[in-house]
Amino acid sequence: MSTQSNDLASHTDEQRQQWDSVAAGWKKWWPTIESGAHCVSERMLELAGIQPGHRVLDIATGIGEPALLAASRVGAAGRVVATDLSSRMLDIARERATALGLTNVEFIEADAERLDFADGSFDAILWRWGVSDLPEPRDTLLAIRRMLAPHGAFVTAVWEAGPKSRPLANMAMTVARDMFELPPPEPEASSPPASAGKMLEQEMTDAGLSDVRTEAMTLTLEFASADDCTDYLADVSPAFSSLLSDKSCAQQADYRHRLAKRLQHYTTADGVIRIPNVTLCAVGRR
Repeated sequence: MSTQSNDLASHTDEQRQQWDSVAAGWKKWWPTIESGAHCVSERMLELAGIQPGHRVLDIATGIGEPALLAASRVGAAGRVVATDLSSRMLDIARERATALGLTNVEFIEADAERLDFADGSFDAILWRWGVSDLPEPRDTLLAIRRMLAPHGAFVTAVWEAGPKSRPLANMAMTVARDMFELPPPEPEASSPPASAGKMLEQEMTDAGLSDVRTEAMTLTLEFASADDCTDYLADVSPAFSSLLSDKSCAQQADYRHRLAKRLQHYTTADGVIRIPNVTLCAVGRR
């Protein structure tokens, strides 16, 4: 095996371990996440034109969305395949499918960059967040196009560039940099492209997808308190979990206090914190 192959395998193993480590946190916070994100899944299925009997692939499904929503729409004559790098995430997804009585969905542990289903296997392919994290998305998008049936749809969601996309994560990282003397963001992150949508449209078009278009959506995450916001980040984000785990109790308390002050802008009169996030949905066809 070449050095490059060893490096890729090591990176994949590291990612798998990171997401395995926060699977329980995703299960804990799933009602909060999905109460905000369900509208995105609904819109993705609409853009894909998913109908009863369709064959659907959901890439990086996490603990099961939008795979399970798709499974409820395609019915007994349809089929959903849901992949993820994390076996622990998939275990929770299987539990959720069983609880919902869904028997037309299959869960497969797989790296999104190495999917190898047969040509024309799916009427629709979904990917809710993640494609924009790939260092070189072209090969993956080419594979996605190949796996689509003629006129099949690929629909994905990505975060818009800039602080309005995910305010909580941006504020939390700013506080962490101030407190813990973390290195500044890479130049690309401090000067994001004017539109993540335009970049994604170009990448999808370059991969041979047609009728490509994007649209913006706002989803709102709601938390009972500022402490819940910190707990949420530590539970679902491998980066924040690692960042806070080795800090003293005093440092963690100070961190919570500083983040709470920044969250005042999103705090309602009844003390609930509601944070809008801007995401983009993109669709293209084979």
